Amino acid sequence: MSAIQQTQRMAGYLAGFGLAAMVALACVTIIDILGRELFNVPIDGFSDVGDLIIIAAAAACFPASIANNQHVAVRFAGMLHWRIRESLDALGHLAMLVILALMAWQLGLYTQDLYANGQTTWLLYIPVWPVWLLATFFIVLCVPIKALMFAIKLAGACGKHDPERNALPTADENFPQGNPLS
Repeated sequence: MSAIQQTQRMAGYLAGFGLAAMVALACVTIIDILGRELFNVPIDGFSDVGDLIIIAAAAACFPASIANNQHVAVRFAGMLHWRIRESLDALGHLAMLVILALMAWQLGLYTQDLYANGQTTWLLYIPVWPVWLLATFFIVLCVPIKALMFAIKLAGACGKHDPERNALPTADENFPQGNPLS
């Protein structure tokens, strides 16, 4: 199994954790709403716990998005020579790598500040720094993943042949008359 496949697998597990957390949050939200509306018995402090779950769940999905190139990309240079197109893509990956490194750094500082000040939630007084530490870990994990993706894209730009020539067909190429699923 290649490094990129191992990375994608690990990132998929993290995204699964994030999805499970969001499903659990949705279920408890429904229970809270039903309890509030039918029996006038809401779950006390649920908003505190829900806010913390959302932070961790959202951050857990970042590595999978990065590892699988599932971010939005605008290709305006498709008609240019393949080497120019690949070089521009590599530049985009480099820019994203720098942004992720800055995000990881700033989240680390923010988490340190939360810990130093003893920040807690409003109602239940739960310390918030552990959740932000987890979110910071997920974003820090994105940096080497994006570095790997950048290296692959840079190697493609420096290669002898168009890397997309051997790529798998897209959904539109599989269905020349249009994608029947859209």
